[in-house]
Amino acid sequence: MEDRNQEIVSKYELAIYNTYRTRGALLLETNQGLKLMCNYEGSDNRIEFEDSLKSFLLTQGYFFVDSFIRNESGAIITLNSYGEKFVIKDWFDGEECNLRKDDKIRLAAGNLADLHRHLTGVVVEDEWRKYNVQQNLVELFEKRTRELKRVKTYIRERKQKNNFEVTYLGICEEFYKDALIAMDLLKELSYDEMLNEAVSKGCVCHGNYTYHNVLVLNQSLVSEELCHAAELSGCDRFVATTNFEKAVFGLQVTDLYQFIRKAMEKNDWNVSVGNHILEEYQKIKPLSKKEMKLLYILLLYPEKFWKITNFYYNNKKSWIPQKNVLKLVTLQEQMLQKAKFLEKIESLIATS
Repeated sequence: MEDRNQEIVSKYELAIYNTYRTRGALLLETNQGLKLMCNYEGSDNRIEFEDSLKSFLLTQGYFFVDSFIRNESGAIITLNSYGEKFVIKDWFDGEECNLRKDDKIRLAAGNLADLHRHLTGVVVEDEWRKYNVQQNLVELFEKRTRELKRVKTYIRERKQKNNFEVTYLGICEEFYKDALIAMDLLKELSYDEMLNEAVSKGCVCHGNYTYHNVLVLNQSLVSEELCHAAELSGCDRFVATTNFEKAVFGLQVTDLYQFIRKAMEKNDWNVSVGNHILEEYQKIKPLSKKEMKLLYILLLYPEKFWKITNFYYNNKKSWIPQKNVLKLVTLQEQMLQKAKFLEKIESLIATS
């Protein structure tokens, strides 16, 4: 183990048996089970907020979460002699959720609903609640739509256009139209009222529920003690949720949207994938009609197209990676399948 790492580990009451390099972190085999040591760049207040959420989950019976380990001084953050910040947290023997396998997608969808169910009624200090509230979607949509219009105008006025810009102009109107419709629908939804109600009820969103942060555990190696401590609650699913850096009070359906979008993009917007996610989620946490409408609006808004647009506008215009051109083409090719899934949600809204 490197001296810098040893310096950090020495400040914990842990016996280290083996260490392994993993993505931007160090996996530790210890006398207290698997742990993960990684850099931390946030504030003390933010990490205490995250710790309070994880502690709340434990008290509610949701045990598969990467809880922080406090050092010998009782602090979560540990500094080395260079002033670098580190944290150590519980970790799990498992693999990131494979978004190309239906059974893993179903597991993750059910886990998300279970997580949301447990992250309701969260009570934290007023200061933490004040500074950890979801960004207003009306303001976000307006800002991003202005950017779409600005870039469209900019490219049109360029005399010499590269392959990306020609492709962009050929499809941008379709996506811009969807952005405008989504904005209008959001304004009709009494969104602010929904957000305020969610915050007042103590509803917390994970904020980054992607496959990286969903671990499907190796069931044969899950600690018997952990399952007994959990009274077998959730052990049928064997899924751990990690990395709460973006957790905020707000509308939990935004997590569901993010997971559906990522999963369906990986599967060419296969409608059955989206159906299975909704089915598994609603078995545990049914969506209200307003939540279903918001999910429809979020899926309608061309977020992936905006991301490509934003990357283009904020980087060199003289050279655009060919993969970005392919991303545009893929987005256009997937529009028909995406429209079919949106129709499915419309039918669910009509019957709810």
